[in-house]
Amino acid sequence: MRTAVVVALVAAAAAATIWRAPWRDDVTLPDALRIEDVVQELATTPADGRALAWLKPANNFHADAGYRRALVASPPFEVRYRIAVPEHGALRFAVGVEGPGKRDKQAAGIRFSANVDGRRAFSRVVNPAADRSDRRWFDERIDLDAAAGREVEIVLVTEKIGGGTLAGTPGWSDLRVVRERRIARQTATPTAPNLLFVLVDTLRADRLGCYGAVPSPSPTLDRVAAGGILFEHVTAQASWTMPAVASIMTGLYPRDHGLEGWDAGALSNVLPTFAERAAAAGVTTVGVSANPLVSRRTNFARGFETFTDFPRDEKRNDWATAAEVSRPFLRWLERNHRHRFLAYLQFMEPHDPYTPPDGLRPPPPPDVRAQIAAGRVDGLVRKLGGPDKPPLTATELAYLRALYDGEIKSWDTALGEILAALARLGLADTTVIVVTADHGEEFQEHGRLKHGSHLYDETIHVPLVIAGPSLAPARRTDQAQEIDLFPTVMQLLGLPSPAGLPGRDLFEATGGRPVFSETHHGMGADGGDLHLLSVRTAGWKLIHTPALGRFELYDLARDPGEHDDRFGAAPEAAELQALLARWEAAAPPPPATATPDPALMEKLRALGYVQ
Repeated sequence: MRTAVVVALVAAAAAATIWRAPWRDDVTLPDALRIEDVVQELATTPADGRALAWLKPANNFHADAGYRRALVASPPFEVRYRIAVPEHGALRFAVGVEGPGKRDKQAAGIRFSANVDGRRAFSRVVNPAADRSDRRWFDERIDLDAAAGREVEIVLVTEKIGGGTLAGTPGWSDLRVVRERRIARQTATPTAPNLLFVLVDTLRADRLGCYGAVPSPSPTLDRVAAGGILFEHVTAQASWTMPAVASIMTGLYPRDHGLEGWDAGALSNVLPTFAERAAAAGVTTVGVSANPLVSRRTNFARGFETFTDFPRDEKRNDWATAAEVSRPFLRWLERNHRHRFLAYLQFMEPHDPYTPPDGLRPPPPPDVRAQIAAGRVDGLVRKLGGPDKPPLTATELAYLRALYDGEIKSWDTALGEILAALARLGLADTTVIVVTADHGEEFQEHGRLKHGSHLYDETIHVPLVIAGPSLAPARRTDQAQEIDLFPTVMQLLGLPSPAGLPGRDLFEATGGRPVFSETHHGMGADGGDLHLLSVRTAGWKLIHTPALGRFELYDLARDPGEHDDRFGAAPEAAELQALLARWEAAAPPPPATATPDPALMEKLRALGYVQ
């Protein structure tokens, strides 16, 4: 069944992409959306065997400067293609030069040029040694509409400009022929609302007032939940960011979308995302992310016409704050609120380091370690329980939790400012708000810190609140999971979902069913990685560690903290083992991921996933 689902999705995903606006958030958008249907990916390796390589014009996390797969074009270089031009056709590509990152006024630049049937259609000189602003990819377009319906010859050329040493290695990337079309942007109404999708990285459900936390660090969200629908039992598909967010955006399990491990690369180009589906229907799309794993470089910006991603702030050794994430969206909203929109905001509070603003930061107790007082636990994650690193004390854990709650308060304040802006712009009655998390966080409930290393509820039980026009307040107790969000978002926008997604529209189905999670980075006794899987029903959870032949079974009604392993003593184990085995057997090979990012390990190290 799932094999057929993924094959159908790949076939249905025709390579339709949205033209991406400049990254600036102060742009007033035109009245029509520009959609590009990829007609032909030009051969990446010409017949004469010219080389492909990963090229990176600059050493930073910005998407327009990072690694891309490119056709190496050291001059003198020439390559020819013959293509059939569709109606409203264009040639899209990028050019860039990877240099040593040093200034050299004597270095020779590189001229990139493209000829169409012998006519010069494009030319650009790039010299990153002489001009720092050239240390990036230049995304370019050649209009081919005048040649619609016939074949043309495209000739790509690079030449050395100047007598010095070449400024670096030049490359052509993302060569493709597209068919462009424009569709009118929709306008929001109470029955065709905007949708604001808020993802709070690393947010545990049980630390929110609307889920029972006292005192509550989340008064704004609590008010939203009181007027909307709160889902009590929502399970993340994975306990770390990349696979979990990919499941949210594609509606697929990690083993189906392929982003499972540290070497996952980037989101596949062939799988539709909820942003792409919305844009194709005329809904204006905008995204902001403070997590570098969810960025243009990892291909998560697919479908977003405007997307702003923040690198890690190296000066502060921290992430962009909630206020910094909100700011570009609010500027965008001021100029473009007349268009119906799908907005995606990913905040990094309360991800570690736990560094709330001074007014929300309690003074550290005198007997805690310096790194705990600073809210930084990276160095402790893989050492807890060792002979020289005993578990944190109760005082240290209490202080970390207080810092974590302070970060929730900081995010909750930013949420209040966003809601106030929606009200001021007259959008409160035409906007549905979805608030959730990618995964949770552990504070030594099972001997660890942070997340990603296991599948107990502290890291995979996430909040979900949906509020907006025509949604009556309710608390839902049926099981839900992250793959349900794609079809649910489509339903809220009044759009069809791709056929055969494994998730369900949460407004169409309320019955119970098993939910599945996995991580490839469970932590063994030696600190090494282990693959873990889990299946959960309304009352029980089974966790499987295949490499160890180990099963754990928990009675969630009697033992919600998952400390009394009932495997071997409760008959429910057999049914759950069979469920998990059937789910594993049905898994298809995942699609090839998009351009993988050789700098991914840098991001994972910054996030604390690897040492």
